[in-house]
Amino acid sequence: MKAFVLSLLCCCLAAAATPGSLYYDHSLPAVTFAAEEIHKAYAARGETLVEHSLTELPANGEGLRIVILADRDPTTGTLGLTGVAAPKSDKPQSYAIRKRGTTVAVLGADAAGAMYGGLDIAEAVRLGMLADLKDSDHSPHIERRGIKFNIPLDVRTPSYSDNSDSAQKNIGEMWSFDFWHEFLDEMARHRFNVLTLWNLHPFPSIVKVPEYPDVALNDVQRTLIPMDDTYSTSGSDMFRPVLLTKVETVRKMTIEQKIGFWRNVMEYAHNRGIEVYWFTWNIFMWGAEGKYGITSQQTNQKTIDYLRASVRETVLTYPLLDGIGLPQANTWRT
Repeated sequence: MKAFVLSLLCCCLAAAATPGSLYYDHSLPAVTFAAEEIHKAYAARGETLVEHSLTELPANGEGLRIVILADRDPTTGTLGLTGVAAPKSDKPQSYAIRKRGTTVAVLGADAAGAMYGGLDIAEAVRLGMLADLKDSDHSPHIERRGIKFNIPLDVRTPSYSDNSDSAQKNIGEMWSFDFWHEFLDEMARHRFNVLTLWNLHPFPSIVKVPEYPDVALNDVQRTLIPMDDTYSTSGSDMFRPVLLTKVETVRKMTIEQKIGFWRNVMEYAHNRGIEVYWFTWNIFMWGAEGKYGITSQQTNQKTIDYLRASVRETVLTYPLLDGIGLPQANTWRT
């Protein structure tokens, strides 16, 4: 009798330890990110999930099934296999959470919506509230939710607030993919989907213009000259020649490597449902002034020609760039 009871207890424990299953489209980076977050949430509890593709989803299954779908069409066979009701909205970024028996389904209108729904599941697991989830539908109240990022690219191409020791120390981090990996993941977790990068004159650090090859800057430099509070908050003297008398190269990079770097950042951002924009609301020529007759005078035709070429080349160089912000009233605007 004791042996029978022990055998029965072992069987029950084995059944209880049977891991749940996670089904999703592995070809969608945004959904894959949400799936990774779900795995991390279970790992923190000492539990695991078995991964499956959507093609492996059975009509009926035992144990917990978490299914993440990114499909607007409620008539697809995959949705039918979950046995849950279709989402109420097909608005971009929207999603529904449905429960039926041991199935928990995220029904995204698109990849971004599926990612957000998957992140909700991960949070519920971390909080121990997965069993408490109810059927729900979610759509964004604000379509674009963004961050304004004053980006210190180089002492030669400063941002709007680089007149500080902390900004100079952060220049190297702007060229670290580890930084952007963590930052963009956090943006996605908090449902931000727009990143605007602000710099007084970014072009020498991010693009090579064929007509102006000497403007493009190799390497990444910061100044070791102490900063003070005499710099104008308007940005008009954010760069001073004295800053170049004592510089440190924080990263050795060719302009081609810099272009590759920002292409990778933009691709990673898009894989998290994040749009990327460059902004330069001014006509400061830091990093280019004095070359090819370029000055900060708005009426200088050589400056106008250079800026038009820089904007053109930036758009061509970065196909994943979602937009570029320029001054509204200048004759050089393209």
